[in-house]
Amino acid sequence: MARVKNIVKTNFFRDSVQLLHLSEEVKKLKGVIDAALAMGTELNKELLEKEGLLTEEGRRASENDMIIAVKAEDSADIHGIIREIEELLTRPAESGETYYYSIESALKALPGANVALVSVPGKYAKDVVMEFINRGIHIHLFSDHVPLEDEIELKKAALEKGVLVMGPEAGTSIINGVALAFANVVDRGPIGIVAAAGTGLQETSVLITRGGSGITQGIGVGGRDVKSPVGGMMTLFSMRALEADENTEVITIVSKPPSPDVQEKIVNLIRDKGRKKYVTCFIGGQEFSIPVELKGRLVQTNTLHAASLESIRFVSNSLYEKALERISLPPEKVAKIVEDELSKLREGQRYVRGLFTGGTLLYESQVIFKEFLGDVWSNTPLNKDFTLPNAWISKEHSVIDLGEEEFTAGRAHPMIDPTIRLQRIVQEAKDPETAVIMLDFVLGYGSHPDPAEAHLSAIKKAKEIASDSGRHLTILAHVVGTERDPQNALEQENKLRKAGVILLPTNALMALVAGMIAKGDSSERTARNFFEKYLVGRR
Repeated sequence: MARVKNIVKTNFFRDSVQLLHLSEEVKKLKGVIDAALAMGTELNKELLEKEGLLTEEGRRASENDMIIAVKAEDSADIHGIIREIEELLTRPAESGETYYYSIESALKALPGANVALVSVPGKYAKDVVMEFINRGIHIHLFSDHVPLEDEIELKKAALEKGVLVMGPEAGTSIINGVALAFANVVDRGPIGIVAAAGTGLQETSVLITRGGSGITQGIGVGGRDVKSPVGGMMTLFSMRALEADENTEVITIVSKPPSPDVQEKIVNLIRDKGRKKYVTCFIGGQEFSIPVELKGRLVQTNTLHAASLESIRFVSNSLYEKALERISLPPEKVAKIVEDELSKLREGQRYVRGLFTGGTLLYESQVIFKEFLGDVWSNTPLNKDFTLPNAWISKEHSVIDLGEEEFTAGRAHPMIDPTIRLQRIVQEAKDPETAVIMLDFVLGYGSHPDPAEAHLSAIKKAKEIASDSGRHLTILAHVVGTERDPQNALEQENKLRKAGVILLPTNALMALVAGMIAKGDSSERTARNFFEKYLVGRR
């Protein structure tokens, strides 16, 4: 038997990441079966309800209150457990970090600092960032919900001062080998990346490292930078900076489709001012005509997989051949994986369910699915007509961005907190029409310390649900990370592989396998056609 108890601490705030770590500590206490500490938002209460952790007291909590929810063994000292939790909440942090209460005091303590990472509510970002710009300090602006007019004003001011504004909504940058926000431990090398896509930069920098090369800089400019209102200000500025960097030989530009006028500016800059080799990856964008004077110096690609390989090819043809073996698969092996999985599925199993933490990886998957399945349902679809009526319930082929606001209100990003995805894996397994579940695991600084381990029980339960009803469930995964990441990519992959998960070396290949399974096509010819269209560059 078990007892559930809720304690509500009124007007008591803790950051969602702090609460996640505290929840994990509480689960280790003697007699505790399950536990969660969360702010009393409607989303959090709904999740606690699903986990059987919510009582009437917790239901009455407001979004400004914190809920302590504990499920304990019937014989456990529940009051003693609550006292221990209270002690954890009041225990001083042991991070060893130094806190400053003004920009002035921070800069006095760090007089040589030339980059600042800013993460404040979007409506306050302009005043904070402008102070750094006026001091000539580059900024990585992690904040979201920054008004568009503020972004334009900040970037114009930055150009006048000759400093970078990376963002807003810049999830990743790697400057002089130093990771900012979500980023991986990657090798230094001759390839510079400019990215208007956070997980796009992570996937590309990781694949380049795994392929045997490395990067000089990874500059995240924010998704809106390549749209007409902003005009590509920081993309173009970054290109010029990398042109001036003697260590950069190849410049790779990654984004969702830029506005046509911005794309034209990028190509014109390469033609008129560029001297280096370029790879563009405008995922899902229209192919453009390469100026004759850029033949051999500019390559277009459709996927992050292709962009990484073509960047390496520009560095060395022999390295490219080795990279193919390290981060790709031959078409015949892809076809064999599909054939094996199709042979295990039962009639009626036909749908793909993608549960993503990386928005760019989800977007790339949708572009690939257009080739095999047409438009698919999503909370962030390519075609607005395929917007899911309820993001919490899949419909036919569905891919979900779990980093969107409906899933993160009052909670940490799913790269940090996998709770919602764990529930969703089990939910999708219960649908008899589900054939494939796709999962991305984005490692690196800032992410969950052991995401594979955190998913094992949900994966096991999902497979048991399918097996008990006479079905096979295909679970595909792609790990974005390196061996030197805090989580160690190889260890993460081994854990997933032992749990019966099929690992693919790139997100594009995961989408290819999922699409072919859903279409019921295990033809090697289909795989080869895909490789020619999506996994090599156009010159």
